[in-house]
Amino acid sequence: MLILQDRDMKLQQVESLLASLPMDRKACEDRIANIRAEVEGARQSVLELESRGKTIENEMGSIEAQIIKYKNQQLQVKKNEEYQALTHEIEIAGKKISDLESDELEVLYELDEERKRFEEAAGKSKEAISLEESAIAKLDERLEEVKGELAEAQEAKAKAEAELDKPGRSKYTQVARGLKFPVIVALSGHSCKGCHMRVSNAVESDVKSAREITTCDNCGRVLYYAD
Repeated sequence: MLILQDRDMKLQQVESLLASLPMDRKACEDRIANIRAEVEGARQSVLELESRGKTIENEMGSIEAQIIKYKNQQLQVKKNEEYQALTHEIEIAGKKISDLESDELEVLYELDEERKRFEEAAGKSKEAISLEESAIAKLDERLEEVKGELAEAQEAKAKAEAELDKPGRSKYTQVARGLKFPVIVALSGHSCKGCHMRVSNAVESDVKSAREITTCDNCGRVLYYAD
């Protein structure tokens, strides 16, 4: 029965590893996606700033064209009030251009910083993605190995079950169904080594006699005498 437990525990370890490998692979894929998203975010920031800069440039060009129009109109008007009104419009337009020039300088500064951030992120991403892809390749390789180990573990458990008598298999299945491993433990110093509680005198006597399969009267694990 101890051999069956050993094979069963080995099988569960392999099954657990087999279940965890795809999750580990998914974690690598998620990290790659996050790296790429960070680079794309930096790239979008650069594009947005370039677009803002172009908008400011176009707006300044439009205002400059308006100023030229006003100056041409000044050459044609005959009344002083009309001339002064156009002068006022030219001054307002000039103030707008001045404000836009300040905005343009800020955008250019931000753009320079964002370009640096993008280049840095893009540079680091290549190495980081390469490491994650290497990890994925190793996980895929390990997955194939574990699939082979699973078949071996299943075969070993089946062999151990076949070598155990029917009452032993039945009792083992019953106990293993409701408890965490180990389900077969030693009785030592009057205590069960599974739950670490003292067993009754009757249980201790039955375990020592080894006439039948005896379970702990506290946790239900199968006991064998070790002292």
